[in-house]
Amino acid sequence: MEKKKRSKGKRILFWILGILLGIILVISAVGYFYWSRLIKGTLEDAVTKETNGLYCAEIGSLYYGIFSGNLYIRNFSLLPDSAVYNAMDPDSAPSMLFSLYVDNLTVKDLHLRKAIFSKLIDVKRIVVKSPELKIWRKRVPVPDTINKVPDTTQSIPLPRGWDYISVGEISLETGTLTYIDQATDTVKEVSIPSVNIRIVNLWVDSTWRTDPRIYNTDDIVVTLRDIEQKTGNGMYAMHFGEIGISTAQNLLYVDRFHLEPLFNRHDFSRKLGYQTDRMDVQVGKITLSGIDWRELMLDKRLVAVKLRIDSLVLDDYRDKRVPMRPGFKPPMPQQLIRNLKTYIWIDSLELVNGKATYSEQVANQPGTIFFDRLNGTLTGLTNDSVWLAEKKISPLKAEAYLQGTGKLQATINFVFGDPMNRFSIPSALLTSFELPEVNTMLSKLMPAEIESGHVNKLVIHRIQFNDDFSTGSLTLYYNDLSFKIFDEKNTTWSEIKTGVVNWLANDIIVSRSNPGPRGKLRTGVIYFQRDKHKSIINFIWKSTLSGLKSNMGFNTKEQKEIKKEIRAKREKKK
Repeated sequence: MEKKKRSKGKRILFWILGILLGIILVISAVGYFYWSRLIKGTLEDAVTKETNGLYCAEIGSLYYGIFSGNLYIRNFSLLPDSAVYNAMDPDSAPSMLFSLYVDNLTVKDLHLRKAIFSKLIDVKRIVVKSPELKIWRKRVPVPDTINKVPDTTQSIPLPRGWDYISVGEISLETGTLTYIDQATDTVKEVSIPSVNIRIVNLWVDSTWRTDPRIYNTDDIVVTLRDIEQKTGNGMYAMHFGEIGISTAQNLLYVDRFHLEPLFNRHDFSRKLGYQTDRMDVQVGKITLSGIDWRELMLDKRLVAVKLRIDSLVLDDYRDKRVPMRPGFKPPMPQQLIRNLKTYIWIDSLELVNGKATYSEQVANQPGTIFFDRLNGTLTGLTNDSVWLAEKKISPLKAEAYLQGTGKLQATINFVFGDPMNRFSIPSALLTSFELPEVNTMLSKLMPAEIESGHVNKLVIHRIQFNDDFSTGSLTLYYNDLSFKIFDEKNTTWSEIKTGVVNWLANDIIVSRSNPGPRGKLRTGVIYFQRDKHKSIINFIWKSTLSGLKSNMGFNTKEQKEIKKEIRAKREKKK
């Protein structure tokens, strides 16, 4: 009897479980066939209706789990109708079109009852996998300065009839972005093969207008990887390993940047048809921190605390065997800052562990000089109108090692508001190094070579620069200087002439040491007329070189006149 009761109890339990399972299956089936179809149809119809037929949505499959609250969408497409767009009034047609394909979209904890009956959207997480976004710029938008109300909130408005929207996290994972500019005669296309976006804690309620957060979120993190783009003239390719932003951290960074010339040193200027600087630039990391996103988004003003450039490697090469470009004058840094269309205020620019190489070629081999372990800080990088009008100084304090040996410490004072583009080096000090180290530049640009010589220190007292010329003075403390001058003609007379010139230079004109044997200290005069076809790097280098030549006894007519004036002033004081 007892066994029969237990057996009967089991059967009842099995029946109950079966009924419950059946109820679950029925509810799930109703949820799948009813709710899924309802949501799918509603979404597709809403897109067509809200865009007046400009866009249509196609959903491959959609499943909503009633118990889990999760919504799964596969193969979602949002496509523009070009025929509808072409038939639109140009004044009302959008300036851009876009298409979107999503392989897999998951919405976690979507409470449909709240959405339908209470007008509340409460979602834990939305995950969009492998989205493919294409954007077409069809025409240049005409700003509506009469009817447009300026956005002063940077917030997302609450849709009419809804009480609040809450999404804990939105993730767009491993997507692609293609931007096609068709607004001009030349079609331009930019492709980003890897896009990741993470939006944290999106919350929109009745207080959206006073929400201090950017777009009602705690953080928007965007990561773009492996971007390559040619410059407009086709001479360079720009490579970006990774670009990232974070609104919470007020940060933008670029990893592994490379501005790569697409032609070798010999072909580069010849391809252009004129002489220019061929720049090969690599940067380990660029970081812009302390960004005021509201200033940038609302007023198009770039305001930030620091721009940091880590591990810069600059290779600047100029082939002087190619003719100059008629009428071309590269702008000075001050001009570039003043001519920026966007307002910029960056408290400081910091350069960390850089290397800069400058090369010129006039014969078979280029002359080269380089500075490594380059570190510096520029304070006050701005085109602010008040700053420019007051001609305030933006100082650059830097240090580097010449040819990897002598340590150079210098200050350069820029005045970005000066119409003559004045700047100055009030002081600079170069510590001990061997003079033959500069033969890599000297012997390739002129028929001369330093055989020996030791520099104890180089002191730049002051150099003043403007659009036209530079003036100043420096003192080179050295000893045991010896050099020779070459003559490429292999004749007996050339050998005799070269020998006489070397004797005059080494024993008569140039002192082997400074101070000399009698303790007299020679100071070099700096005077150099700027070649406006060349860069500021060339200007500073040639100005310094003019002072070094003067210090050793080689003076131009202008330098001799300046020395006479200095001596006359000294005599007058006596």
